[in-house]
Amino acid sequence: MLNPFNRMVVPTYYGISLKDLNPELMAIMTAKAGVVIIRDSGATPEEYAEWSLGLGYHLSPEIWCTDKEHSNLFWTVTNEMMDERNQGLFGDYELDWHTNMTPVGDAEETIGLYAKTITYDTETWFANSVPYFKQLDKDKKELLKRLDVILDPKRTLGVIQQTWQPAFKKIYGQEVLDEIVKNRMSREVRDSINMEPENKEKFGKSRGIMNRHKLVPNHPLYVEGLFFSPYEVNSFELEGVKIDNSDELYWELWNDYVCNDNYIYRHKWKEGDIALFDNIIGIHRRPDIKKDKPRTLLRTATWYKSNLRKHHKYVV
Repeated sequence: MLNPFNRMVVPTYYGISLKDLNPELMAIMTAKAGVVIIRDSGATPEEYAEWSLGLGYHLSPEIWCTDKEHSNLFWTVTNEMMDERNQGLFGDYELDWHTNMTPVGDAEETIGLYAKTITYDTETWFANSVPYFKQLDKDKKELLKRLDVILDPKRTLGVIQQTWQPAFKKIYGQEVLDEIVKNRMSREVRDSINMEPENKEKFGKSRGIMNRHKLVPNHPLYVEGLFFSPYEVNSFELEGVKIDNSDELYWELWNDYVCNDNYIYRHKWKEGDIALFDNIIGIHRRPDIKKDKPRTLLRTATWYKSNLRKHHKYVV
């Protein structure tokens, strides 16, 4: 954890082989704690990929930065070139707070990152809304549970707070961005490579790109927190009607949750580190990138498995 007064306790495992860490228990821990860190496991990328099949349901990404060396389960997040034209998944640029469940509402629920190449001091920051929500009073919790958050991932409705991001279209070109959208729209949990046949029909068809979500999501493991992607929020609604204090609520959540060190874990990467984090009730950011030194993370994305879930309904 960050300090004795921090409310975000991050389970961290040192020097334990992956074969001695039950992946399903790690998945449960990830849901409840928001983030789990594994250091010095000695696992190769291939061993992590094989172990991660036990974490949840996988779909192999179909995108230019799919790993071609270790496993087709990996997206490669790197500032090195992946082909003649493109780097890895935005690997050379700072990314502000976000969740990978937007704009596709049924995207994967957990993310895993394996640090393959780290040549300078670099971090990823994780914010976890579970301890924030837990300390709210009963009336405030009940109000937030009734609200929908209206997002604007395409920036057509307008957002409360603009984010700084690189001009990805100019950097990568429309072809690459179209490939990302196509890959996102193909995320069907029912097509997962390790889905048990008897569980396939328990999951509904993906709803695609959405802008209306539950502020307190219907988490598959009944964890209570917030689905809050701050730079995409347009407003909040109660029973289909925009609430009068949408902006005030936004800045309350922004200041008391996102900007509060009590709910943020800043992970300093070392090669071989593994970070697992919940993509539903948490957000993350990449604050520092050096263009002249290599940095490569191998990324997995999964849904919680049927035997761990309390329900198979839509999450957000």
